[in-house]
Amino acid sequence: MAQIDIHFATVYIEDGYAGPGGAPKVNNVAGYPSGTSTMLVTGFTGVIATGDQVKVGVDPTVYTITAHVETTGNTTSITFTPPTVPTTIANNTAITVLPHRLEIKIGEGTVGFDEKRKIVYTLNRGIIDSVRQGDQEPMDVKFDIIWEHLKASTGDPPTIEDALKKRGAASSWVSAAADPCEVYAVNITIENIPPCTSEDYETIVLPYFRWESINHDLKNATLAVTGKCNALEALVTRIPAA
Repeated sequence: MAQIDIHFATVYIEDGYAGPGGAPKVNNVAGYPSGTSTMLVTGFTGVIATGDQVKVGVDPTVYTITAHVETTGNTTSITFTPPTVPTTIANNTAITVLPHRLEIKIGEGTVGFDEKRKIVYTLNRGIIDSVRQGDQEPMDVKFDIIWEHLKASTGDPPTIEDALKKRGAASSWVSAAADPCEVYAVNITIENIPPCTSEDYETIVLPYFRWESINHDLKNATLAVTGKCNALEALVTRIPAA
């Protein structure tokens, strides 16, 4: 069981939303200085939505779109908050549209996941003869979540159970699974940002998670969620510190 120290991590439930499409990037030869809140962009195929969230290059800051301008049906300028953090942002820096996401509060304990494989040992007259790998097995995932409400009121952000079950305020969320006919799935993303600024950031994605049990503890206001990911292992990315 891999264990994550949640004291330095932020945990999100995310859907499969990817924005209007294309390969968006900064479109200004001179680049942009720190404190910028409007950028010319290129590469969008369609219109980004107000309220969408993006990242710029390797900067871990999440920027929320507050306005946008289109040319012939494609977004060519974005305004966002907060203003940019890096000293400079170069021309052609990639822009990533983030999925719909809900930051979750983890209770006492850790997020845990099991990566498994089955090894089959073949005997010859009672003696080990050969070894082969058996059928693949999905990852098991378990985490404890602090909750305030189980269902959102109209107009409020989705609750944790809304996001896991694609209901209510999360009814428009997009499944993380590529096949829309499969059972609805989300990604669990853990962003580990160590307190020492010289250390690399690390992002861990537990992809295509589907819950199987949610145990409610009303006294402690926690949900113990277990389920499986339709994947063999976690997706881990190291990002150099800014």
